[in-house]
Amino acid sequence: MSKGRVLYVIPIFRKLFDAVKAFWMQMLSGGGLLLVSLKKAGVERFFINSGTEYSGLLLDYMHLNPSQRPEMIVCLSETTAAAAAYGYSLMSENASAVMVHTVPGVANALPNLFNAHTASIPIILISGLTSYSSRGLRGSRKIRVHWGQDVRDIRDLVRQFVKWDYVVTEAAEIPETVSRAVEVAMSPPQGPVYIGIHREHFMANLEKMVDQRPPIVSQPPSPNPSSVKKIAEKLASSNYPVILTRSAGRNAKSFHLLKSLAERLCVRVNYAVADYVNFPNTSIFSAPAELRRADCIVVLESDVPWLPAEEWPTDVYRVSVGLDPLMTRMNVWGYGFDEAVYSEASQFLEMLLHLFDSGSVKVGKDLLEERRALAESDWRRWRRDLEEGLRQDKSRGLLTKRLASHLLGEALPENSIIVNEYSLRPDYLFFDKPGTYFGEPPGGSLGWGLGAALGIKLAKPEAFVSVVLGDGSFVFNNPVSGAALSRWYRLPFLMVVFNDGCWWDVKKSLADMGFSEFEKKVEGVDFPEPLDVYSMGRGMGFSSYVAEKPEDAVEALGKAVADVLKGVSALVDLRVKADF
Repeated sequence: MSKGRVLYVIPIFRKLFDAVKAFWMQMLSGGGLLLVSLKKAGVERFFINSGTEYSGLLLDYMHLNPSQRPEMIVCLSETTAAAAAYGYSLMSENASAVMVHTVPGVANALPNLFNAHTASIPIILISGLTSYSSRGLRGSRKIRVHWGQDVRDIRDLVRQFVKWDYVVTEAAEIPETVSRAVEVAMSPPQGPVYIGIHREHFMANLEKMVDQRPPIVSQPPSPNPSSVKKIAEKLASSNYPVILTRSAGRNAKSFHLLKSLAERLCVRVNYAVADYVNFPNTSIFSAPAELRRADCIVVLESDVPWLPAEEWPTDVYRVSVGLDPLMTRMNVWGYGFDEAVYSEASQFLEMLLHLFDSGSVKVGKDLLEERRALAESDWRRWRRDLEEGLRQDKSRGLLTKRLASHLLGEALPENSIIVNEYSLRPDYLFFDKPGTYFGEPPGGSLGWGLGAALGIKLAKPEAFVSVVLGDGSFVFNNPVSGAALSRWYRLPFLMVVFNDGCWWDVKKSLADMGFSEFEKKVEGVDFPEPLDVYSMGRGMGFSSYVAEKPEDAVEALGKAVADVLKGVSALVDLRVKADF
C-alpha cells in the first residue's frame, strides 16, 4: 500500500475506533460508571473484596482503558482492604476507595474504618446493597443471601464512623455521588465517607454517559493574627514553655516548621514521635518535659495532650491548635484551654515564625540560654537512662521489647519506614525525618498495621517498609490475606512480631487493681501456650526467622533485611520479654 493510501486510511480507522469506544462507553453498566467516576475524581487505586453485586463493574474493568479507571487491588479480606487503603491514602495524600460486599463486608471493614475516622484519613468505603426487587430487573434477587443480607438501614451501621454517607437511588446519580464523596473526604478535617449502591444500579446498562463535575476541596480559615501574636508573646516570656503534639508530623511541612520554631525559641516538644514523626528525637528539645513545671503549653494537633490521671498542669496558659482544636467528635474530652485556634498546624507555625523573624516579638537572650541549658541537661539524662536500660538487658541476655526495638533500628536501612501497631518502643530508635514512622491510630482497633504497611509500600514502592506487630495483633491482621497481597502485587516488606505470649496491655491494666506480679501467668491474659509465629510465617511463604536471645535477634534481623532488599518478604518472630 502506498504512503498516500496509508495516510488516507489511518483517519478512517481512528474514527471507527472512536465510534466503537463511544458505543462501548454508552453501554457501560452502573459499575463501570463508578470506575470512570472514581478516576475522574482523582482516585487512582481501589481495594476490593468482591461480591455478587459487582458483576457489571468487573466486566467493565476488563474493557475500559487503564487511563479511564483506577487500578484494582484485590484483597482476601475486608480488614486488609481497609487497612491498605488507610496506608495508601497516608502516603499518597489522596483519597482511596474500598469496595466490599454488602453488610458482612461493611461489618468486616468497620474496625479499620473506625481507625481512619479517629485519625482523619480520607477513605471512600463503597458497598453493594442487596437487591430491592425480587424479579423483573437486571440485578433482582437470585440467591438465598439476597434476602438474608437485607437490613433496615445500612447507613446507620456506618454513620458513627464517617463524615458523610449516601445510598444512590439510580445509576445516573453515581458521578455526582463520587464527586461529593471525594470532596467531603478530602476537605479538612479529612475522614472516611460511605456510598451504598444496590445490585440493580450496579448492573443497570446506561443509555448515555453522565456528566461529572470535579470535586472541590475546601480550605480551613486563617488563624486570627491577634490571637497568634498573643500566643507568640506568651511563648517568648515563659520560663518553661512546652509544645505538645501527636499528629502534626503527618504534614512534612509542619515537621520542618516545628523544628525551626523549637530551635529558635529553645522550646520543648513533647511526643516527638507519636502517631507520626512530629519532631526529631535526636534534638535536645525532644526530652519529655514536666508539664507541672510548664508556664505556657501549646497543644498542636493532639487528641489527648496529656493523661489527666497522671499529670494535670494548673495555673498555666494553655492553647489548642488544629483542624478540630476542641475535638468535637468526642463525647467527653475534659481539657480546658485559654485559646482554641482552628488552623492547619503548618499555617499557624508559619505565622508564629514570621512574628519572631520580623522582630515583632522578641525573646531575651538570657532566657533562651537558660531554656537551652535545661533542655540539653534533661535530654542527656533521658538518653542515659534509656541506654542504661538497654545495657542491663544486654548484660542479662534478655530480649526485651525495648532492646528488640533498638536492634531493629540498628538493622534497618537508612530512611526506612516503620509501621507500629503497639509493640515497638520508638524512643529506642532515632527518627529525624518526617514520614518514616506511623504509629497506631487513636481508635486502637487491632488489625491495622499489616495492611497499612502494604498500602504504604504500594504508594511508595522504592521505600523499605517494615511493620511491627504483637503476637495478638498479628492474628487480628489476618496475615494470610496480607501475605497474599504482598505476593500478588510484588510488595516485599519486613514483618517483625514481638511475641510475648499474652495481651500485654491488658496485663498492665491489672495494676489498676493492685496487681504487681507481672511475671505470674494470668488466665485470660496470658495465652495457654505461645504462638509459633515462625512456623506460620514459613507456611505463608515468608522468609522466616526466630530469635529468643539478643545475639540471635541481631543475626535474624540482619538476614531478614537482606531478604527484603532482594525482593523477598520476610518475617522475624522475636520471643521477647516484657519490660517491667
